[in-house]
Amino acid sequence: MTQLAAAQKTADRAPVESTTEQREQAAKALAAHVSGRVVVGGKLTEPLTRERFPVENPANAEVIGSAARCGIEDVERAVQAAAKAFPAWSAMPPRERSTLMLQMADRLSQETESLAQLSSLETGNALATQTRGEARTMVDILLYFAGLASEVKGKTIPWQPSRFLYTKRVPVGVVGAIIPWNAPLMQSACKIGPALAAGNSVVLKTAEQAPLAVLRVFELIQEVMPPGVANVISGFGEEAGKPLAEHPLVRKVSFTGSSAVGAQIMHYAADKFISVTAELGGKNPNIIMPDADLDLAIPGIIQGMRLFRQGQSCTAGTRVYIHEDIYERVIEEVLAEIGKGRLGNPLDDATEVGSVISAEQLERIERYVEMARQTPNARILVGGERPSDETLRRGYFYLPTLIEGVPAQSPVCRDEIFGPVATVAPWRDFEAVLAEANDSPYGLAAVLWTRDLARSMEFIDRIEAGFVQVNQFSVAESSIEYGGTKISGIGRELSLESMVEHFTWSKTVIINAGTPGV
Repeated sequence: MTQLAAAQKTADRAPVESTTEQREQAAKALAAHVSGRVVVGGKLTEPLTRERFPVENPANAEVIGSAARCGIEDVERAVQAAAKAFPAWSAMPPRERSTLMLQMADRLSQETESLAQLSSLETGNALATQTRGEARTMVDILLYFAGLASEVKGKTIPWQPSRFLYTKRVPVGVVGAIIPWNAPLMQSACKIGPALAAGNSVVLKTAEQAPLAVLRVFELIQEVMPPGVANVISGFGEEAGKPLAEHPLVRKVSFTGSSAVGAQIMHYAADKFISVTAELGGKNPNIIMPDADLDLAIPGIIQGMRLFRQGQSCTAGTRVYIHEDIYERVIEEVLAEIGKGRLGNPLDDATEVGSVISAEQLERIERYVEMARQTPNARILVGGERPSDETLRRGYFYLPTLIEGVPAQSPVCRDEIFGPVATVAPWRDFEAVLAEANDSPYGLAAVLWTRDLARSMEFIDRIEAGFVQVNQFSVAESSIEYGGTKISGIGRELSLESMVEHFTWSKTVIINAGTPGV
């Protein structure tokens, strides 16, 4: 039995039948299998570049594999493979594309446990609370878009007698996709699902911190999909992402990441006049009204901080506003709950909170917390440091942190920290707290907790955010259109309408019936 087959056998066991050590060894075997490689033209293969860079397990800083440091030559090869595959794929009847995508989703569903384990190994996200669910979400998104392949429709327009006027939707061609490291399985599905269903081919660039699980996903896809339809490369932004976005054969770019990089991507694509979907950052308000149902709101604050993802989520509710009448009670109950999540080895089923992705991200978190610590009248209510356990200190773990008394104009309150850190403040006047919530360059998500229907409707109308919720703080799912405003992005994902708008273009056709006769 090969090392890969043995790893797969271990991963396929029910979670309760494998130990943490067995999962780790199985994930390492999969990491070794895909390390330093790319998926181009229908197979897992060696890249053209000879350069590699290390991939770490952020839970202990151990190197678990490597990634190809792709540059222009590897981008060119991948794009050419996608361009070669596009004519036949786009001409395939939609129901046949749908059937292949359903088979693809089914194949991935057979591997969700091993993919989740590999993702936990390289991202530090906990298997029990994050990557298992994320792997299932990946499959669900692909199933959703597979079912929509036949829904890419134009329209007929009444016009003149003897004139037939209609539009049809046409696939754009090769799609360049670039994803982040915080949820790579789900993000891959968000990119390839609508692109493939609409008849496009794809070249996806992984995040340099978390390339391995996505490489394995694309390797599995090749068992079903025609060669060249779905390709994946790795590398750094300037060396691989930039030439991918600028390539003349790439007719659409779909990017998820920081607002700063998103702006660069749009510049790269601008000279070609091509469409860019950019799902970017957030600094999201979470407002608790005095009449809120606290049995919902208090767990909602914890959930909104995305602590089970170490706060590494663009929709995290990191600006918490609690009405002064209930402030002390809510703070007391939140502090009693916020530290209960068990930190530990992400591959241990008992672990609820994993590690931050990298040393660089940990340093960023510590820098902002230190900024708050040096702010007059600011107070760290909980956390604000790394755990004392020496085992955890070998990795990039950071305690859930809640800070009060930071001025609204502080970078701590305005910048996306992307870690388990949130600020909290009391408020008295709804107009003032709404103004403060909107006084942000970001406009991704926003949440209100209240029993007042009129107030909730006013909030929905006036808040400057693209993903608004009342009395819940859930994440986006398939069929829930998702995206932001301001520097939180442009375009939408996860819906039929966004698939049609962003992955096809409209062709207008007029047929003149001509002169009756012969």
